[in-house]
Amino acid sequence: MDRHAFHLPGKHYFLSHSIGAQPKSHDAALAEHYLDPWRTAGVGAWERWFAALNAFNQGLAPLIGATADDICPQPNVSSGLAKILFGLPERPGRRKIVLTEDDFPTVGFTLGQARRLGYELEFLPGGERLADPEAWAPAFRDDVQLVLVTQVFSNSGVLAPCAEIARRARRAGTFSIFDIAQAAGAVPVALNDWGADFALGTSQKYLCGGTGASYLWASRDAAAATRPMDVGWFSHENPFEFDIHHFQYAEGAARFTGGTPSFAPYAGATAAQAIFNARGMDAIYAHNQRLLSMLIDTLPPAALASARTEGARGAAALIRVRNYDAAAADLREAGVIHDTRKGAVRASFHLYNEESDVAALLDVLERHV
Repeated sequence: MDRHAFHLPGKHYFLSHSIGAQPKSHDAALAEHYLDPWRTAGVGAWERWFAALNAFNQGLAPLIGATADDICPQPNVSSGLAKILFGLPERPGRRKIVLTEDDFPTVGFTLGQARRLGYELEFLPGGERLADPEAWAPAFRDDVQLVLVTQVFSNSGVLAPCAEIARRARRAGTFSIFDIAQAAGAVPVALNDWGADFALGTSQKYLCGGTGASYLWASRDAAAATRPMDVGWFSHENPFEFDIHHFQYAEGAARFTGGTPSFAPYAGATAAQAIFNARGMDAIYAHNQRLLSMLIDTLPPAALASARTEGARGAAALIRVRNYDAAAADLREAGVIHDTRKGAVRASFHLYNEESDVAALLDVLERHV
């Protein structure tokens, strides 16, 4: 699809769920939007750096079904989650936070700090049941302050029913946060249409932007209800007022910015966004799912350790093998770049993968499943 637009380590790259491949245009974007202004523009660099940050938001918005003004830069998902968590309003009787056993550990570590404020964490059981909206029913009780929803679970490939969860949470008065780190750039995300409150993600994975270019999204209503504790001069409605005795939260998601953003990661991350937006998320999703189906339909059913059904899965698969170390050695020999979870081979599909990659992966796996 766009294989030649990326640097691809090895012969067959299946690691987008961890580190998306670097676009060949990345260095030029970084130079144009960050390094050149720094080198040549003096104080004028600020204007061009902020323009790069705005370009990042504009490029990300259609990929996650959002409005650019509702996106705020964050150094990582954990930082953004902490800002939301400790900015939520006190609501009598709502002392529970609901998440799942299958969430990425960093969100559990961050939400665990809410116990300092008297919150109780409730963990829903994991597995394929999380594709069923009824599995999320405990999140919609009147004692729940917040539900954390992972759109695509990294260790199971299960795709959560986000639109329905958001609808029920809104009706129940529960704040919703969606972790879209394993979804954005690989499967459709529709934050505005869902009616979500918040979302968090990173450019490191399927968005192919590298580390550091993470982001927080907040609906206008949800942002207005929060008072983040972790603030800085760019959380201010007028960062250049320079009155140390006066602080007023910025409108919308900007209040979560904190101090001076790290512009460089966002400047570089615009390179991949341009490629993805030229293709369109629907086309990328269809491509990824077609290749994933090629893999799944060829393997014995018992070999699959992740979600099987299109529409209820992300863009990655976990394949059980008899001996992972032996399989990994053969995969490395064949130039197949992958990783492992739970002793299974984990492989993901993206727009730079082709049928020949699937064939190479299957050629090795069929000797080990």
